[in-house]
Amino acid sequence: MMAAIFALAGALIGVLGTLAVELARARTEDIRTRREAIRLACADFSAAVARIRALVGELSAKPVSSEQMQLLREAHREARVHYERLRLISASQGVQKAGRYAVRYAYGLIRQVDGKNLRDDEKERGPWIALHDALISLYAEVRRETGVPQPDNVYREPDEWIDPELARRPTASPS
Repeated sequence: MMAAIFALAGALIGVLGTLAVELARARTEDIRTRREAIRLACADFSAAVARIRALVGELSAKPVSSEQMQLLREAHREARVHYERLRLISASQGVQKAGRYAVRYAYGLIRQVDGKNLRDDEKERGPWIALHDALISLYAEVRRETGVPQPDNVYREPDEWIDPELARRPTASPS
């Protein structure tokens, strides 16, 4: 009788140990998969925003046709779709907020090409710089959520490299 009880207890301990190991392994895999999904969603979103920036850069010096404006609107819709995906899978409100600001300022670039006035929060720095700063915040927040060491260590280009208008202005010569 005692041998049967010990055998049963041994089997139970073995099963519980195996179950605990499998649960830990599944949790680790779930975290890895979620981090990868967030990273990919951020990359897709960033690529869509980069497409808007490239289109705006190409069109800013020319009269813009209705077909070109349609391309910009489609690029904005694509960015919005990727933002919603990022918002859906991210646990961080910081990621969601930074992504939303990036969508807002990308739209500000489109408004500028369309001849509309800047919105109040775009007047001081302009939509190019505001968009770039929102993307830097997004990258830092995504890096933080995905466990990248030193998440705030994201390179920020000088303003003249970001905003085509600043690049065209002559620099003041040192006196």
